[in-house]
Amino acid sequence: MLLTGNIHCYADDSTGDALYTGRANISRENVADYQNKLVSEVESLLNKVSDWGRLNLVQFNPQKTQVCAFTAKKNPFVVSPQFQGTPLLALANIGILGVDISSDVQFRGHLEGKAKLASKKLGVLSRAGQYFMPAHRLLLYKAQVRPHMEYCSHLWAGAPQCQLLLLDRIQRRAARIVDDRALSDRLDSLALRRDVASLCIFFRIYD
Repeated sequence: MLLTGNIHCYADDSTGDALYTGRANISRENVADYQNKLVSEVESLLNKVSDWGRLNLVQFNPQKTQVCAFTAKKNPFVVSPQFQGTPLLALANIGILGVDISSDVQFRGHLEGKAKLASKKLGVLSRAGQYFMPAHRLLLYKAQVRPHMEYCSHLWAGAPQCQLLLLDRIQRRAARIVDDRALSDRLDSLALRRDVASLCIFFRIYD
């Protein structure tokens, strides 16, 4: 295990981060220095990962290493650090533990992908619905479909409403498939469940 604050390890996946904060009224030369320092910090993190691999007989494939610069600027600088001698090109979006995040910190692609996956699974449930009682259809929806629309919701719950509506439509479709008003009316709205999930994370962080 790498004991470095800016490297986060999860099973067989590791993520490193470095921060660059812009300042007003500074020269382009200073901006370039800050940017070069950021790239240097990223390369230092990658070198620590590489050194750890050599000590523990672990090989890394630089071609599978992803880099993404999160920024609100319309014309961000191009980040191109190297890992084991291989230049890494910055991507427009990156997947971290099943969540796709774009470089402008938007989740449209992630939400559209999860909505499509949930819709496919709901289609399977719809076709097989005749073999199950309403209570069973509701249980299958809650166990096999809804989790895809709630995973890490505390990160993307603030997305524009037009994007979140994709998920609400799927839940309304699920209610029609359950075909029992008494059961489907007991389903909490996805918005409520997102709020509860976010409050739970908030409590765990600040408790």
